[in-house]
Amino acid sequence: MRKLASADGEPILREKSFEILLDLIEKKQPKSILEIGVNRGLSGIAMLLKSKNAKLSGIEIDEEKIKLAKENYKEFDLLDRAKIFQGDASEIIPILTGTYDFIFLDGPKGHYYEYLPHLLAVLNVGGVLFADNVLFRGYVGEDKQAPKRHNTIKHSMENFINAITTDKTLKTQIIDIEDGISITEKIL
Repeated sequence: MRKLASADGEPILREKSFEILLDLIEKKQPKSILEIGVNRGLSGIAMLLKSKNAKLSGIEIDEEKIKLAKENYKEFDLLDRAKIFQGDASEIIPILTGTYDFIFLDGPKGHYYEYLPHLLAVLNVGGVLFADNVLFRGYVGEDKQAPKRHNTIKHSMENFINAITTDKTLKTQIIDIEDGISITEKIL
């Protein structure tokens, strides 16, 4: 399914990042997962298969992708363990009321920093925030000049990384593979 999605031009989590995500899910065995950027539900399916007692809440703006995700959840008999909020993550994240053991952030890159305080508010102590694309095409953390159209994303991502690496209530690891991932554990 991941190969088909990639062939269709859909953004999917790259292989090494995907392996790290699944290893972490298997190790942590979260009971509640939040996924920002559901797309076709493929990462959500993999996370639910690795954590047998987990329930997943996802956010996706595209109605067609939600339909595909639900079909894919159903194919793996996971529909009862997954729910999707349709809409703009910028509007949904601030009003989330549940708490989560694991958050997979793979939505609009220019909004990671904006989302962060809200995500940390719903992340349980001991929980993990896993973010993809944090080095955004090699522009973040480098003196490399981003094209003007990417400056907002670059600055937002730099603010995001600064926040997760300097906050004393968090323990963060930035992994420079593929497009960069961050793994942040809430310790206090």
